[in-house]
Amino acid sequence: MSSDEDELDLIGASTPQLNTQPEDDGMETEDAASVRNSPAPAPRSSEPPQRLIDYTLNASLINCKTYDVVPLVAAIHPAPIYSVATTRCFRWVFTGSEDGYIRKWDFFASMNGKTALTQVQRHQHVDSVTMAGVLSSWFENEEQIKTEPGTEPETNATKLSPVYSMDVHSEGLWALLGTESGNINLVTVRHDEGKCHHVLRNHTAPVSVLRVTPSETSAISGSWDKSVLEWDLNTGSVARTFGGHSSQISSAAFQPDFNPNAPDQEWDRKNHNIFMTTSFDGQCFIWDRREKEPNKLGLPDRTPPWCLSACWSADGSKIYMGRRNGQAVDEWDFASQKLVRSFRMPANSGPVSYVASMPNGKHIICASNDNVRLWNTEIESSFTVYPEGDKTPKPSSNVIPFTILPGHHGGCISQIAIDPTCRYMITTSGNRGWDGVSTNACLFYDISAV
Repeated sequence: MSSDEDELDLIGASTPQLNTQPEDDGMETEDAASVRNSPAPAPRSSEPPQRLIDYTLNASLINCKTYDVVPLVAAIHPAPIYSVATTRCFRWVFTGSEDGYIRKWDFFASMNGKTALTQVQRHQHVDSVTMAGVLSSWFENEEQIKTEPGTEPETNATKLSPVYSMDVHSEGLWALLGTESGNINLVTVRHDEGKCHHVLRNHTAPVSVLRVTPSETSAISGSWDKSVLEWDLNTGSVARTFGGHSSQISSAAFQPDFNPNAPDQEWDRKNHNIFMTTSFDGQCFIWDRREKEPNKLGLPDRTPPWCLSACWSADGSKIYMGRRNGQAVDEWDFASQKLVRSFRMPANSGPVSYVASMPNGKHIICASNDNVRLWNTEIESSFTVYPEGDKTPKPSSNVIPFTILPGHHGGCISQIAIDPTCRYMITTSGNRGWDGVSTNACLFYDISAV
């Protein structure tokens, strides 16, 4: 019997059978009366079925001493990678490159080893990287030229823009793409992939930062034109302007809403009211969407500028800022808004291009030109530097407070993405249009507690 016939049989078997015997002399039979008086079947829900995915964090990843982070997959790119975004479940990974293409990768097919790297490709990576990323599809990031009323659009070839920034809906329904001209393309992903449905126009320079708000009804954008905007995605208009920066915007992040001591916590939950933005001049502004003015983290004396990236600690109580000229990561206390200490990279490490925090509250990931490091902030060492006004004696040791994560070497890290369960990590190499070299590498890592 074919599958279609099986399906028909199953449908027929599940359909309730009513008594269809003819009535005798207008009298109801017992079976007919029982059917008529039986309760009506429960109406079907009009809401679509939802996938039940457990995003709670394993307790071992919160209480562990350290992490074992191993690269397994290399997603091959022909150009530097400026941005990366994922669905919440990490099924689909989107990378935006300098060549103007967005590539969609099947993350779990890649991690399960569906495709192997060639011998030449493996030679460029560490021994653990043996599998190639499974490319599902790709589409273009086109510059949408606005035409005046009464004029015909140009018939020239389509102009592609480097994907300076990108963010994706948690279920992969749509995506926001930053362009060189300052426009933001709203494209569909799940249906009519890559089709631009609306263009958010206000910025006048490349859009370097895009963050969808936790409610997914608005978005935060930052640009080289020094402005930070909040967009209403229902109307496509600017809902608010966050002013005050005097340099190009380099990063933005919402404050985590995570309590490590509470059971069954989801690590990627965010506070939708509080977020921070950083700029090239080293400033960090903390915004409360309920207030008009930001709280500014000052620049201590002799602090080098060029903040390329910043992140919150797992519980949102601290802020880590990666410096370029100083080759360091500054730790700030959110409540007092004071500099606590700095973690100096080894000599000749190069600029700290990206930082990310881990859920145990004591490890951060610092990406420099030479290597990516997993840094234990609880270890006092000669790499820890305190402000000059802090006279409290601090213990020091010769212990190295970091371990080097294999994979990247000799290139600027543009983005780091960690999944909500802290089991996987993605790193990309690219200078995001600024100064720095790229290895064009995109690596998929496996994370385990130690």
